[in-house]
Amino acid sequence: MSKNKNVEPEYLTSLINTQVINYKVYKMNTKQKIFYTTLLFLVGGFVAQIFYGGLFKSEGENTAFTYISNLIFFAIGGLLTNKLMLPAIIEKMRKQRLSVLQSQFRDFLSSLSTTLSAGMNMNESIEAAHIALCSQYGDDSIIAEEVGEIKNCINNNISIEKAIASLGERSGIEDISNFSTIFSVSFETGGNIREIVSRTSDIIVERMLTNEEIETKLTSNKIQLYAMLVIPAVLMLLMRGMSSSFAQSFATIPGVIAITIALGMFYAAYKVGSKILDIKG
Repeated sequence: MSKNKNVEPEYLTSLINTQVINYKVYKMNTKQKIFYTTLLFLVGGFVAQIFYGGLFKSEGENTAFTYISNLIFFAIGGLLTNKLMLPAIIEKMRKQRLSVLQSQFRDFLSSLSTTLSAGMNMNESIEAAHIALCSQYGDDSIIAEEVGEIKNCINNNISIEKAIASLGERSGIEDISNFSTIFSVSFETGGNIREIVSRTSDIIVERMLTNEEIETKLTSNKIQLYAMLVIPAVLMLLMRGMSSSFAQSFATIPGVIAITIALGMFYAAYKVGSKILDIKG
């Protein structure tokens, strides 16, 4: 009996029944999927040959079983690498998109604060901010589309508080969610909207600078973590190149088992290291 998996959609229905981005999900386009799938398959297959190539030799010579096993391990290595690493690449792309949204949302608040200070009302400020952001980032940028959605919500008699709250919920970004909550309360009670917008923009800038400092300090550790994945393959190449008899010791059943266990330990260490270095701002 097959299990039904609840997979979140890439797009959601907005307050005005349009399709908007679900930032909790990232799906590669066709070109990206072909590129990364092919790249990971080739890299995985090549690495598999380093560790498991040359089995079933007879008196140091390749046999038909050697070529067959090479093809099998190449395919297994490529498929396994895709299975293990492709989700990590997709998650990295998702986080990069959120980082772009947060950065551009800061510029939206900055533009909003400027227009409000100039005496415009909220609707006029949203319109002016949308024009400015389209000019700065392009009509097809994330923030231009999101502000355009907010503007369309207002035009359809949906409150700006609900429109921004929708963005905060879809993105999962704490700054946007907190802003929508504070904005909603202040807007309803007649608070100083300009001051709230300006202060929120300053807070986001401070958080981004802090995250950048953390990332800078962790750069060397991340390089070491990535190097840990490469070192085993380099060492295996060196050992195989030292002598043919030395290389044959890895082609035995105990050698294959030892290599498999070692690779499993390296991968587990990489996953633990990735979790440790995944600092959330």
